Amino acid sequence: MGGTLRNVQAWQRTGGRPREPGKDWLAASSLHSPTPWPGASGSPEPEQPTHQPSQLQVTMDAEDCISLCCPGWSAVAQSWVCCSLNLLDSRDPLASASRAAGGLALLLPPVTLAALVDSWLREDCPGLNYAALVSGAGPSQAALWAKSPGVLAGRPFFDAIFTRLNCQVSWFLPEGSKLVPVARVAEVQGPAHCLLLGERVALNMLARCSGIASAAAAAVETARGAGWTGHVAGTRKTTPGFRLVEKYGLLVGGAASHRYDLGGLVMVKDNHVVAAGGMEKAVQVARQAADFALKVEVECSSLQEAVQAAEAGADLVLLDNFKPEELHPTAAALKTQFPSVAVEASGGITLDNLPQFCGPHIDVISMGMLTQAAPALDFSLKLFAEEVAPVPKTRWS
Repeated sequence: MGGTLRNVQAWQRTGGRPREPGKDWLAASSLHSPTPWPGASGSPEPEQPTHQPSQLQVTMDAEDCISLCCPGWSAVAQSWVCCSLNLLDSRDPLASASRAAGGLALLLPPVTLAALVDSWLREDCPGLNYAALVSGAGPSQAALWAKSPGVLAGRPFFDAIFTRLNCQVSWFLPEGSKLVPVARVAEVQGPAHCLLLGERVALNMLARCSGIASAAAAAVETARGAGWTGHVAGTRKTTPGFRLVEKYGLLVGGAASHRYDLGGLVMVKDNHVVAAGGMEKAVQVARQAADFALKVEVECSSLQEAVQAAEAGADLVLLDNFKPEELHPTAAALKTQFPSVAVEASGGITLDNLPQFCGPHIDVISMGMLTQAAPALDFSLKLFAEEVAPVPKTRWS
């Protein structure tokens, strides 16, 4: 955990190394940005908003991004989205990156988003709000400050929280931006008691989502630095009730979200094999249940099990908790017999040892630490009466 935290913080301080998108890769530097900022240059200054396109480039193959993130979508829907993303990629890089990345916010169902926001606000204030008598309902404004380095993620959720409270948000940085503290990220206007009612809920969400995006970006950058071009993915190891935010954060950081829930992919794990009475029977039943719409992935602990799974019809094989020196020869042997079967590596993979798991026969590397161990970023929301919002102090550790 300590090494992971240090690695993420080190990557956040440097902003990561620049990436080199290749053919058919989608460069996405900002999400949910209404328009790109033409003619902008330089770095954001803390005293005033700077409309600058993000320097972070998130690269992902459009087709694989949609198939991994939206496995339940029909082939027609996936093809339509992929076509749209590829068309965007053919235009000006900065403009297409902004538009294409902004499209990820469209993955968030409005009804689900509204329900989440209501539940968060109700959790924080289920009854009487005595502090509202102190702040009053007069018109006020507050500045959102980023006080730690990383990747900005969570704008659609932040907007939804304050929209629910009759407040307006004005952003100065696009989604996916590299944050260099102290950075003025946004301003919120509305009744004072509403600003303060949404403050802690919004900051909690933004800190967590941005922390996951930062960890995901660091992991993708580490994998690319090792010369590996496969998919870095999250897992289903998410905070109960907060999965939509965490999966979204993975996407902003450039990682694949993996399956969103149990309906996104039929995964046969060791317990399913025991319950079904054997590998072959378990995979056959899964294959029948998946039909043509879903893929079947099987967790395996040996080459023998992987071969059995592939023979029974698995689309993907998960080599779980393998040591690197065991993983690569096992994957190579499996690919020799079943070249069309995808191989995923998982279990005990961190930013420290990630390069050891990258190899030519590994298609996906999933990392639970991206959602379980990502350090939250530090944000603050400060009301101000002056014409220029004062820059807050940062905590140094």
